[in-house]
Amino acid sequence: MTDTRATAAPPGQRGRTIIPDQVVSRVAARAAREVDGVLEVRRRGAVPWSERTSANVDGGLATLALDVTVAYPAPLRTLTERIRRHVAARVHQLTGLAIGHVDIDVTAMVPAQRAGETGRRESR
Repeated sequence: MTDTRATAAPPGQRGRTIIPDQVVSRVAARAAREVDGVLEVRRRGAVPWSERTSANVDGGLATLALDVTVAYPAPLRTLTERIRRHVAARVHQLTGLAIGHVDIDVTAMVPAQRAGETGRRESR
């Protein structure tokens, strides 16, 4: 067996890795669901029943937008900042992309007792 590491081109010369917007959007949605207090995250799409999260990747920079449903009561500024930091860190960790900004729209607040009855809802 030959050692291919000795003959392989340097990483910068091997080619490009392209991560589609849709993949980054899904990573962001899953990362947002990891934050306590987030009940649902949906991708943003053209049809009303689609998920409501979007990503725009330009080179090595991604911008993200998420629609989230959160538990009530919750301090919205604190919670959205925690979501923003966590999503940016996880997307960067998993994709290597720099995150320009993360827009968050809180589309609903569900009382804690209702959230407990239905459990954490998850859109795919």
